[in-house]
Amino acid sequence: MRKPGTGGIYELNDHLFEGRYSPTNAQGKREVHTVYAKTKEECEALLEQMIAEVRERIKEEKQQMTKERRSK
Repeated sequence: MRKPGTGGIYELNDHLFEGRYSPTNAQGKREVHTVYAKTKEECEALLEQMIAEVRERIKEEKQQMTKERRSK
């Protein structure tokens, strides 16, 4: 069992794993991000990297939205 907010890893067939992360974006809508890999370990590493990148992008978008609201 994985902790909440860490995505999920699924075995699609003998040679392919899918990592999926579905955060809520800055506008409050759910968005799905997916990575694929040949091994579970490789998929775990790609998923971890992708989650960090997506979280950073969402954080920046929220900050930008806050700045825009303050400047009005």
